[in-house]
Amino acid sequence: MCSRFDLNDDIRAFQVQLGLEMEDIRRMVKPGGPSDITNDFTSNPDPTNDDEEAAFESLTGTRRPTDPIAAILPHRKAGIRFWGLSVSGLNNPMINARAETLTEKPTFRPLLNCRCLIPANGWYEWRKDGTAKHKNRITLPDHQPFMFAGLENGREATIITCAPSGSIAHIHNRMPAVIGPNHILQWLDPANDFNDLRPMLGPLPDHVLSWHEETPDPDNADQDANQINLFSK
Repeated sequence: MCSRFDLNDDIRAFQVQLGLEMEDIRRMVKPGGPSDITNDFTSNPDPTNDDEEAAFESLTGTRRPTDPIAAILPHRKAGIRFWGLSVSGLNNPMINARAETLTEKPTFRPLLNCRCLIPANGWYEWRKDGTAKHKNRITLPDHQPFMFAGLENGREATIITCAPSGSIAHIHNRMPAVIGPNHILQWLDPANDFNDLRPMLGPLPDHVLSWHEETPDPDNADQDANQINLFSK
């Protein structure tokens, strides 16, 4: 389960590392800044450096459900998607999808060839202790960025989850599925059958992850508790 994640301002490192084409992100931001992200993919025919900066800034920091997020798409394209799939009859967006049941769910089956990657450099999970919840930030030991496995529908995206690594199983019984560097192109290629890619959607080795439990902040306790309850399905 993942209800918040962080992407630092090194999104440019992904662009360099993967040779990403960022035009789709620039097109979705008008010159006014991050608040001007459009839902209709309105094109700006002459993007400036200010447009590019606005695009990057709008996608960094802590990402929450329904926020715009960066999504890496086939053919080394990068675009903006909104976190959570809208589903008729549900009040809340489906921000996560269980790897074990993707082929069984009518919401996800049509998207199995619409795979994406969602860059992050950490995510948050809440450890329950009776009625108390303790916020943990989970990262790689060196805080390097990594890629969540995701599905997208052209406008929205969901993060695929799997069983947790042993080192963080005491925090939560789910974790985002992370796609390793050697599997990126395979995951993104829509010509690859999903069933051949299933083995990628497992927990990371225990030694790969690091976690830090934050000291509770009484001023934010209610806000944190409400969010995790709202999006924990």
